Amino acid sequence: MAHNLLYIKMKRKGEDMIGILVLSHGSLSKGIVESGKMIVGTNEKVDFLGLYEGDNIDEFYDRTAKKIKELNDGSGVLVFSDLYGASPFKATAYCVKKLPEVDYRSISGVNFSMFIESVLMREAMDLDELTIHILKTGQEGIKELFTEAKSLSKEEPL
Repeated sequence: MAHNLLYIKMKRKGEDMIGILVLSHGSLSKGIVESGKMIVGTNEKVDFLGLYEGDNIDEFYDRTAKKIKELNDGSGVLVFSDLYGASPFKATAYCVKKLPEVDYRSISGVNFSMFIESVLMREAMDLDELTIHILKTGQEGIKELFTEAKSLSKEEPL
């Protein structure tokens, strides 16, 4: 698999970079993006928007469209939101008609491992490949300590 990723990275060298936008209720999106800097360093072409109590929902939808457009340089934008069907997610649905020229994908249920993986892998994959990879990363990254410990102890006796 590493060989394939090397080929993809070489193939994409010099091309534009997929933008990443994180949307959430409150400051969760800011926390994910800012914490991500500790792990991956700079967050070029990465941004966030929080929806706060009292915000005008139509203005939030417009800000979302503006951010998606700003982050797109031709490779597309991967947009994360905190909850499926909630207002930040609906903002991405609003953008379907508002931004028909922009290629973007919208994934709900963002977690930190999904975000980090998307930043690390966005230059090695195109938008569709990255979307599939991130969905898998999110599903595989959710673990429970004691269940995992039992699984490991069955594989490797102490």
